[in-house]
Amino acid sequence: MHGDRNVNTRLWLTLGLGLASLSASADPVPDAGPPPAAPAAPETVVAPAPAAPLPPLAPDFSLEGTSGRTRRLRDYQGQVVILIYEDRDSNQQNNDLKRELAERARAQDLTRDVAVVPVANLSGYSFWPAAGFARDAVIDIARQQGMEILMDWTSTMSGAYRFRPSTSYVMVISREGRVLFRHAGALPLRARMRFFSVIGEAMARPG
Repeated sequence: MHGDRNVNTRLWLTLGLGLASLSASADPVPDAGPPPAAPAAPETVVAPAPAAPLPPLAPDFSLEGTSGRTRRLRDYQGQVVILIYEDRDSNQQNNDLKRELAERARAQDLTRDVAVVPVANLSGYSFWPAAGFARDAVIDIARQQGMEILMDWTSTMSGAYRFRPSTSYVMVISREGRVLFRHAGALPLRARMRFFSVIGEAMARPG
């Protein structure tokens, strides 16, 4: 996230001039004084390369979690956040990625450095009695998967993040809250490789 710092280099050239020879004469040659000063050599300055722009900050959110607590993005500060946002029409699009992510999480404990934050868009169920059934279903899924799931009942997060309906979104957010990776829809193999590469690079940078 940071540009290289280039140091300006100065090059100076010193020129020397010899004295003009005196012509042979019986009369003494008057002193002409010191020779004129040589013009200053031009200064060469290498302009620093423009710094790469920082990735944008991810918008904050405030969502109910299946644990019963309200979660905000800043609660995960200091961790690399893997955000997966889905609705009822897109929750199967990235099953391959979620399985691979779960396998890697089981193989290596990354909870200190990485927070996996799944978010369910439940705005289509935000009425009685459907809301109760939807909440119970998501809580059951969270229990089976052993992780908390956040619930977006009013599409406020999808509006702030400009998520389209019926589309699964996968994001990687740095420890400082900057968007490092964002993909809409199912991730093909090459995008999944880039996704895991970005996570590794973000983990390597201290918080």
